[in-house]
Amino acid sequence: MTKLNLPPFYVITVNYYSGSYLPALISSLAPLPFLKKLIIVNHSPEEPLADLTAPFPLQIINQENTGYGAGLNRGLREIPENNAIALLCNPDLILAAPAAAAGALAYMEADPGVGCLIPKSVTFQGEFLYPGRAFYTWKTLLAARFSIFRRVFAKDYRKYLCLDGPPLSRPLEVDWGYGAAMFYRVSAFDRGPAFDTRFFLYMEDVDLCARLWQSGLAVVYYPEVLFRHHSQRESRSRWRFLFYHLASLLKFVSKYRGLPQREDLQRLKAP
Repeated sequence: MTKLNLPPFYVITVNYYSGSYLPALISSLAPLPFLKKLIIVNHSPEEPLADLTAPFPLQIINQENTGYGAGLNRGLREIPENNAIALLCNPDLILAAPAAAAGALAYMEADPGVGCLIPKSVTFQGEFLYPGRAFYTWKTLLAARFSIFRRVFAKDYRKYLCLDGPPLSRPLEVDWGYGAAMFYRVSAFDRGPAFDTRFFLYMEDVDLCARLWQSGLAVVYYPEVLFRHHSQRESRSRWRFLFYHLASLLKFVSKYRGLPQREDLQRLKAP
């Protein structure tokens, strides 16, 4: 059997009153003998995590809640190796196909032009979450938020979900990926911050992938690795989260002077 040449591998998650999910995440990572450390950035320090145990090194960092991206940036600073790959993930998911994780690392090791891999994600009820997506247009923004526009702009919405291109059963370059889980190349951006902390809750993953494309690194959907996710715990109809979404969208549009597409980003230097 051929031995895979794997880079150093870490997992980083950000906890915000999600401690009850962490034992399941840890159990799902247990079969990975090459995992160097799980780093938990705890944004709810009053939530007790001291009793967590794992069959691999575990580091808990307590800090004020300044956003998901800021938490992941903090965790990435704990990784000493420049050639490492980090799985950046929500705490409320499990790795359902641990045997395939080594293949994802080997894929990135073999192709230094890949900035991140987006794994397949489904809910615990089996609903596919369309983790690989096309960059937004004004039509797909409306369709993503309001179901009535999915019928009006049906063709655009299918393109947004990557449904009319190559089959989603094999690795495929995509514009951006659902940020609940991604394998991230730590050396991207010369080890500068992965996430722009001006975004809060929304558009962080879109911005990260946009900047990867700008820097010459590809984003690839990698369906061999499967995660199961407790998806959409927050109601889409709640005004507070609509405000966060709108605020992040306006910041994104301001930053890129519109809604850029991949070819636009590859022509521009990173802002």
